Amino acid sequence: MLKIGLTGDVGAGKSTLCQVWKSMGAEIIDADTIARDMWKLPEVQKKAEKKWGKGFFNAEWKEVCAKIAAKIFSNEDDYDFASQLLHAATAKEIKKRLRSETGLVITEVPLLFENGGYKWCDGVVYAAATLKKRAERNKSRGWNRKEVKRREAKLMPRKEKIARADWVLKNNGTIEEWESKARELGNVFIGLLRQKQQKKNH
Repeated sequence: MLKIGLTGDVGAGKSTLCQVWKSMGAEIIDADTIARDMWKLPEVQKKAEKKWGKGFFNAEWKEVCAKIAAKIFSNEDDYDFASQLLHAATAKEIKKRLRSETGLVITEVPLLFENGGYKWCDGVVYAAATLKKRAERNKSRGWNRKEVKRREAKLMPRKEKIARADWVLKNNGTIEEWESKARELGNVFIGLLRQKQQKKNH
């Protein structure tokens, strides 16, 4: 197996990278999806309602997700609470899934460096984009530049994460150019996987 971690700027185009790599045969593990699903667990909701009030989850799921985001990205205490509640369990679930996978596996984790997830990766990709481009891409979420910066303020400085990454992809052109960069790096991954398999066979 070749385990690649994917992280990067908010709205830099990580989902597009995953789509391209999946089309090339990679298995994709999405930490955000795992974490969102954990909010649906009765034991997690019970703990959250003790802090945020009974009936917090009595709404359409999209509205609940918006309420959670509003809590954790505007209050340090709520952010720490959610981190303690979900991060360790999410990492445990990712490791569990990795044990059952083979071949090229891409794990998309927004907090990869913050949570130490890079330690179990064979390499890390950082998807980068300008603040202007990230704001444009996040308009569909209702986020402007200020909102993007507010969310990123909770994270490790991007310069530090870029310095730690093995590959940095800059999304500074068209969607076609971004997909081309994804395929190019995907071919690198496939080559590394073959090398790993050859060493194992010898």
